[in-house]
Amino acid sequence: MELSALHELIGKELAGELSGAEGEVLHAWLAQATAEERLVYEETKRYWHTPAPATVTAADTAAALEQLLTHIDAAEAQPQPRIISWQPTSSAPWWRTRAAAALAALVVAGGAVFSYWSFQRATPETGIPLAFEEKTTARGASAKVLLADGTAVWLNADSHLWFPKSFEGAQREVYLEGEAFFEVTPNKRQPFVIHLGAEQVRVLGTSFNVKAYQEDETMETAVVTGRVAFIRSGAEDATSSDTLYITPDQRAVYSKSTAALRRETINSQDYAAWSRGGFVFQSTSLAEVARTLERHYDVKVQFANEQLRHCRLTGRFRDQTLREVVSVLALTGSFGFELTDDQLLITGPGCEPTLTAPAVAPSL
Repeated sequence: MELSALHELIGKELAGELSGAEGEVLHAWLAQATAEERLVYEETKRYWHTPAPATVTAADTAAALEQLLTHIDAAEAQPQPRIISWQPTSSAPWWRTRAAAALAALVVAGGAVFSYWSFQRATPETGIPLAFEEKTTARGASAKVLLADGTAVWLNADSHLWFPKSFEGAQREVYLEGEAFFEVTPNKRQPFVIHLGAEQVRVLGTSFNVKAYQEDETMETAVVTGRVAFIRSGAEDATSSDTLYITPDQRAVYSKSTAALRRETINSQDYAAWSRGGFVFQSTSLAEVARTLERHYDVKVQFANEQLRHCRLTGRFRDQTLREVVSVLALTGSFGFELTDDQLLITGPGCEPTLTAPAVAPSL
């Protein structure tokens, strides 16, 4: 959403004149806003109805307002990640001035307003530039982000993506925690690099899925089109023995605990299904199924018997409720379940663990 459009919606809401359609757009933005963005939104509402502190002079407020409006104008002139497509039906300068005045009070009082408008925050993760923007999705939500070079990124639930406003230097770099599907704009002179902690995924222009949740034991990259290099930590360059190249219908699986890296043959379309509103389980352990359901439906999954985690399930789903998905999977006879509003309990005797595929030595 353009900053001016968002600014107008906030102003209308604060004045109590937000239409139903406009309210849906604003609430959609709030649903995917980060904790910091929501904090500033709430602080803005509070300052809207609170007189400026006595220590803040009219000149201070005017100067802060001018600074803020200049910052917003500059931000609007830059390519912005497009999350929600919506434009106001008419311009409303009064909303712009009044909402900015409330925000200006935050600037003078020491609030973090500028991080709100530019979506720039200092991040605790080592190596992530402070100027990078962050897009975060909550459990049960997803988002599409268009990067400055035209690369499209579908961000899955409970994920974080850090990216610059523009790509400069020898390569295009982003940072990911969680899962995302990328359609990278080709540029042979500027490779696209995704940092996954100490590991990297490097491409020139292709479409692929990356799964790198912090709590998962493995990282995965599955290729739909093109060629992708998964670069293990410690590799000096993309030609070293710590690099595994994969092509369509292949995936690289990296074990965090053993540092083993292997190649597997897959149906790549299964790994793009979630970006189209569905998901696929193909002989997937119930433990991994549970993590997917937790993220997709924002529900807590518990096991009555730890042996249930080893059960393997297969199924394809699209736009179905949690109860429908679990009911279909339970038809295998591997488990039973009890479902409440915020918890899914998996019951049954459990299954014996199966052997995993052997690691494949990296090759060029």
